[in-house]
Amino acid sequence: MRRLKLLIVLLVACQSMYGQLYHNGDFILTEKDKQYHFTAGVIVTTIGYEWALRKYGNKKKAFFIGLGAGLAAGITKESFDSMRVGNYFDERDLLATMMGSVSVTIPLSIFRKPKKKYTH
Repeated sequence: MRRLKLLIVLLVACQSMYGQLYHNGDFILTEKDKQYHFTAGVIVTTIGYEWALRKYGNKKKAFFIGLGAGLAAGITKESFDSMRVGNYFDERDLLATMMGSVSVTIPLSIFRKPKKKYTH
């Protein structure tokens, strides 16, 4: 039941971002740059989630650490971009990264089981 509530909250939050998801009538992930950000979010979040799951054996901690890793990677990348001449902090790039993070974290938290640690 808690997972269903979380999924509903995330879907409502995504619904409020409709203006960011579409630009000139095109979906955000039709742009090549946004696809790279989405993929980076998936990779970083998966690594963070798996690391946390192995370290703590707690799916809830792994969920938040995975999302945090994706968010941190997106903010860091955009911060570095904004320091370069002629570039700026692009919120849509950050959104694409977070879309990748959320799209992989929810299935991992639902279907992935932590491996049991055996102690002698």
